Amino acid sequence: MSGTTTDLWQAVLGQLELSVSAANFNTWIKTLSLSENIGKKATIYTPNFMSKNYVEKKFGPAIFEAITKIDPKVMTVSFEVKKTSKKDRALEDVFGKKPTPYQDTLKNPTAREIAQKPSSSLEQPPAQTSLQASYTFDTFIVGSSNRLAFSAAQLVVEKPGTAYNPLFLYGPAGVGKTHLMWAIRNEIAKTQPNSKSLYITSEEFINEYVNAIRKGNNFTNKYRQADVLFVDDMQFMAGKEKTQEEFFHTFNALHQNAKQIVLCSDRPPKEIPTLEERLRSRFEWGMVADIAPPDLETRIAILLNKAASQNIPLDQDTAEYIANTVENNIRELEGALTKVIGHSRALNQDISLELVQLVLGNILPKKPQLSVKSVLEKTAQYYEISLADILGVKRGKDIVLPRQIAMYIMREDLHLSYPKIAINLGGKDHTTIMHGAKKIEKMYKTDSDFATELGQLREFINA
Repeated sequence: MSGTTTDLWQAVLGQLELSVSAANFNTWIKTLSLSENIGKKATIYTPNFMSKNYVEKKFGPAIFEAITKIDPKVMTVSFEVKKTSKKDRALEDVFGKKPTPYQDTLKNPTAREIAQKPSSSLEQPPAQTSLQASYTFDTFIVGSSNRLAFSAAQLVVEKPGTAYNPLFLYGPAGVGKTHLMWAIRNEIAKTQPNSKSLYITSEEFINEYVNAIRKGNNFTNKYRQADVLFVDDMQFMAGKEKTQEEFFHTFNALHQNAKQIVLCSDRPPKEIPTLEERLRSRFEWGMVADIAPPDLETRIAILLNKAASQNIPLDQDTAEYIANTVENNIRELEGALTKVIGHSRALNQDISLELVQLVLGNILPKKPQLSVKSVLEKTAQYYEISLADILGVKRGKDIVLPRQIAMYIMREDLHLSYPKIAINLGGKDHTTIMHGAKKIEKMYKTDSDFATELGQLREFINA
């Protein structure tokens, strides 16, 4: 991509992250890329046909609006499946499978990363932005869901490289993992100003390793000279055998020299599919701490703290209503408050329970409850087959696999018994259901590409 195109796409991603939920952004938007040459027409590349169909239908208008807002000369936006290049096929010999689209170029930063501009050089952290400065221990609201992780992070600052090394933080999106990671980095920068810290995502690590192989460059020195290494989104290293091998040696070199390692993931090491056992065991050497979705009291405290930091009056009852409306994600919780504040200012009204009910009633409609019907219908739609095919007896691979996936989702997400699933699938034998669900469970744990696909399907079903 040219510099201009790269800047455009980064800006578009920034716009989309503000308007799309974190789950949708990470599952669908981050897998997209923009064509190199654009004029009146911009082409968005998707990794596969299922992604193309879903993204075009669900996010097409938002993407068009974001692109044309930043570059008014663009008149149309089209979606195409990214073709495999000769370069990608050559890399199959190295990685054992086709690289994901973002391995061909440096990762497109999200809005959060654009704002933070984390340094990938081994220098002292640059002058902080207001967003970076807000990521401190003082602004982190501690509750029952994150107390262990918070205490471990503080101890890492007191005794880097010796207390908990590595510190492995895990939890779903939007619960504060990145906040804690940056709090550690910011505090170490204050207490040990000569310390060399390096923040990077696993995707960036993969991309740099790929580029080093292509160019024949030395890859090891940059990371092994760090005093503190922060690696975010470790789950994306699953299935990358050569990259895992390189990270294994980097990990060992740092650990043996008592250099601190802090890792983040959306799941614990033992649940990252196709992660090498030697890496899994090393990730568990130090402290593995989970950060769960915040409880009601913590959510209320977060809202009151954010409102107070902006000198916005917010009473307890109103904060409790918002906290009961948005339950699992701190980003969405703060986003809901931001929208309430925006409406309050636009209408020149104080924030009241009535105003909050009006605003959140419009922007946060209740999701339809997950049901057998929605699982079956959306699985059929996702794989472009008919509902009759899933319920029927056809044995073609393109039908059997979606049928087994539906069995697995009904078992795992709806918690149905095997006989109950059999009834819902037209009276099949329950041992057939058991076999199908177990097969999908095994594929999920051993095949990272399939795990990603299953995650996309679940997101589609729950959308």
